[in-house]
Amino acid sequence: MITMNNLFNFLQEYFFILFFIHILFTLVLSLIISKYALKRFKKSSVDINEKDKKRILNMEKKKWFFKLLFKISLHKNNQIAIFLFTIALNIALPFIGYFATIWLFWYMINITYAQKVLDTNMLNLDEFQSSFLKVERNFGEGSMINLINNAYIPKSKKIRALSILATNNSALSLSVVKQTLTNDDDEIRMFGYAILNKIEKSLNEKINLHLDTIRLESLKGEHRDEKKIGFAAKELAFLYWEIIYTEVSHESLRKNFLNSSILYLDMAKEYYLSEIDNLKHGLNKLKKGNLEFKIQRNKLEETYIIGSNLFALLGRVYSKRGEYDKAKENFTLAEELLSDKSTTILPYLAEVYFITKKYSVTKAILTYFQELELNPKLYPIVKQWKATS
Repeated sequence: MITMNNLFNFLQEYFFILFFIHILFTLVLSLIISKYALKRFKKSSVDINEKDKKRILNMEKKKWFFKLLFKISLHKNNQIAIFLFTIALNIALPFIGYFATIWLFWYMINITYAQKVLDTNMLNLDEFQSSFLKVERNFGEGSMINLINNAYIPKSKKIRALSILATNNSALSLSVVKQTLTNDDDEIRMFGYAILNKIEKSLNEKINLHLDTIRLESLKGEHRDEKKIGFAAKELAFLYWEIIYTEVSHESLRKNFLNSSILYLDMAKEYYLSEIDNLKHGLNKLKKGNLEFKIQRNKLEETYIIGSNLFALLGRVYSKRGEYDKAKENFTLAEELLSDKSTTILPYLAEVYFITKKYSVTKAILTYFQELELNPKLYPIVKQWKATS
């Protein structure tokens, strides 16, 4: 019969052998689990990268010890963190830790959550494959113009409708507001004028603010801040385009605003393209995987997006001016900077080829990239082009 004394003597005699086996088994178990546990948890995604970026910036002011702990344990879902955790658990709980570790990670990998599917009343896009849905307005419902111009609609509802439009500065909303300027009711007409005046005033204030920034920095000569000038030029280009796109300004000023947008786009483009070159050059000097390397790489990706937006806007401005060759050139450059995210540029490029009557290229763009079908506005258009012979 095995007594407690015999067991104690056995453990005492073979303690180092058993402890070595325990450590060896712990290392093997930790290595296997740290490898397969990442199947359950994403190592990177848009949300994880965004949170991780904020954490990295917050850690800049911390001491080196905390930075080291952050890098090996709190930095995303990494294999090192899981490996160290399982080793600590098994050493802290000999033998029992084996079962606890296996059960814990089996549970995390296999657990499922109930999915709640909400009835969003969205259109079934599959129906477009056979025919388009027939949409009618029998009583004029949803027509903002009819609501505002109808003499039998109470004035309070018209004012409320205009208040809703005032919160949305889209070209469609402002086109409706503009039509109130010829309304017979003085109060409705003045309210519409007040909305347009407020939007125009807000845009002018922003434009003057950025113009002052460029002027003040230019006066500093060699000591001027190129980053401030580049940012202000970028904002000015988009503000002038917003004036054109929303048609807030008078038609006679449209040409001047287009020229101003091009002027500041070229200025901003010069800065951000040089910034891309500087970041790429600096990135080559850093060691991959380093904290500073990751920060610089994120800055480079953000600058690529800004550069692509500048080229895309330049393409839209040239398209508005009827200079389609220059528009195609800039849309192509915008697409190259975005690489895998270039599907946001492709519809503009397809539109330019359609206007210039190069229909085969338009069809190739719209039918080759399947991601375009995910956009509800483009889905029926893509289906029509696919159906053409």
